[in-house]
Amino acid sequence: MISFFTKVIMFPFSVVYGLFIILRNFLFDIKYYKPIKFNKKVIAVGNLIMGGSGKTPHVEYLINILLKKKKNISVISRGYNRETSGMITLSEKDDFRTVGDEPIQYFKKFNNEVKVMVSENRVKALNVNETDKIDVNILDDAYQQRLVKPDMNILLSSIKRPFYKDFIFPVGMLREYRKNANRADFLIFSGCDKEMKETERDEVILKAKQYLNINTPILFSHVRYDEPKKVFGNKFHNDVIAVSSIAYPDSFFSFLQSKYKLIKTFKFKDHHTYKDKDLLKVIKECDGDISILTTEKDAVKLCEYKHLLGSYSVYYVPIKVSFLFNNSISNYLGE
Repeated sequence: MISFFTKVIMFPFSVVYGLFIILRNFLFDIKYYKPIKFNKKVIAVGNLIMGGSGKTPHVEYLINILLKKKKNISVISRGYNRETSGMITLSEKDDFRTVGDEPIQYFKKFNNEVKVMVSENRVKALNVNETDKIDVNILDDAYQQRLVKPDMNILLSSIKRPFYKDFIFPVGMLREYRKNANRADFLIFSGCDKEMKETERDEVILKAKQYLNINTPILFSHVRYDEPKKVFGNKFHNDVIAVSSIAYPDSFFSFLQSKYKLIKTFKFKDHHTYKDKDLLKVIKECDGDISILTTEKDAVKLCEYKHLLGSYSVYYVPIKVSFLFNNSISNYLGE
């Protein structure tokens, strides 16, 4: 957490940044900039806070629901931290370096079932899909993408760091002010405890509602960890070393500690591109019957390092989203 002294120093920068955000949103609100409405359905998924709020597993949840409804789906991402630019429709020749870790995860998981694209210009990508056999476009990390008028705007907020307790960047981690949550058609609090009590839920709803439109549904989701899946090696060992480059890995580490003998953790910044020297540090700790356990998002990167990791036991832990209190986003998707 940022110290009080640092917050005081950062406050003038927050004012300047906040004024820029206010001006930008004002220009959209008065229709100086007019958002584009597309013929094909558009679902935007995003957050107010910089960093992780569980967008990827929620996008995958939406994909699975829409596939069950026999919809042709396109997922469009900016492709954060990629080494390329422009619009790319993912193919077998792409990896995390060319398109980013999250898009390649979607592509590998759903393969030919979903069209995955990366583009800094979401409008350009959506225009391409207007003439393609696409029923639904899912815009990943697009709450601030106001040039597009979505049919459904889904706002995510981590229950561990709810937006209503945070402050505008750089004093806090908010990309825009709390009141801008009013653009959301749905608010999902992610990362909730499976045994969340109704009293806790009601308290969160009370605090969040002041920033939302009166009829905006508020949902609560929980992350479920599945059995580890192999990246390299054969036998899985109960003694594990954890490797992660997600924004907030503490829940992942806590899960591993509760189920396995956690020897050591390696925490890298969100979307980190691994270098050989990073993995050599990990390998150095692999003395004896030890497995390297990582996240699914990291696995799509680590699989490219067979020259270093190929002879070690490397596994990833898949995650899925479950909704609490018998109220899921699937209840609102319609046909």
